[in-house]
Amino acid sequence: MKKFRCTVTRTDEYEIELDENVMNEEWMKEFREVYYDFHYLEEHAEHIAQHRARFGMRYFSDYGDPLVDGMRHWSTKEGEEAKHINIKVLSEDEECVVEVEEID
Repeated sequence: MKKFRCTVTRTDEYEIELDENVMNEEWMKEFREVYYDFHYLEEHAEHIAQHRARFGMRYFSDYGDPLVDGMRHWSTKEGEEAKHINIKVLSEDEECVVEVEEID
């Protein structure tokens, strides 16, 4: 049986918009008590982008259902979306490179 090591490199690019009036110090303190020890909006942006790229999911257990390109998901009831977060998708999966190497 032949084996191949495949290295997949992809580039996803997002603009993460966070409402600092909602995600203020009080909000972050409550977030830290339950989820992650984040102190800066930049940390939240990184986490959200990484989660979106890895899992492609719309719902985040620690944030709710953020807007994507300014719109709520069809399955999210109006008023239940996390309007303080918007993920603007600049690119996903468009630049996917696969390197293949036969191994023993």
